[in-house]
Amino acid sequence: MKFFRYLFGGFLLVLGFLVFCNVWIIGETSGRIYDDSRQVLGAEVALVFGTSSKLIGGADNPFFVNRMEAAVELYKSGKVEKLVLSGSRDSIYYNEAQMMEEYLMEHGIPQSSLILDDNGDRTLASVARLRDVYGYEQCVMVTQEYHAYRCLFIADKLGMNAECYQADTPEIFEHKKAILRELFARTKAVIDLYLLYPQNNK
Repeated sequence: MKFFRYLFGGFLLVLGFLVFCNVWIIGETSGRIYDDSRQVLGAEVALVFGTSSKLIGGADNPFFVNRMEAAVELYKSGKVEKLVLSGSRDSIYYNEAQMMEEYLMEHGIPQSSLILDDNGDRTLASVARLRDVYGYEQCVMVTQEYHAYRCLFIADKLGMNAECYQADTPEIFEHKKAILRELFARTKAVIDLYLLYPQNNK
């Protein structure tokens, strides 16, 4: 009986920490997420977060398409001069940065305005590399709203100045899965920044 009490108490602690992290992150960053490019202050670069261009069944991934459309609008509205395309590269056949580059060039963005980062395997890596590898401490982030809170929180803790132009979030089943994953990813971000990699936290 005592074992189950301890187990239940542990569950409540974990649940409470998860809720705390999510409320903290959303509360700190919600005022810098915009759905109208005219609201964006602008910066030299935008950090565009990658995802697969295709869904599992082979159809176009609307998360990817919407991010690319938001990046095009941001660039053509003059809010940024360059786009840093950050994503993972699993093999020569899967490279999110190259997928983004191909789409954006097909939609009128010159290659000279694109910077490819194919080592953005995680959101933390993408943001940290923008600062440490490419030398930018100010940016506009491009991603869906549910992801933007964590991106901005990480940037804040790395001593960066960031805002986000949100891409439209498609109302498909993958959205519900993404929201659920993000609840845990925000908690992981707090652990990463304050416990595992505190040297990155300014």
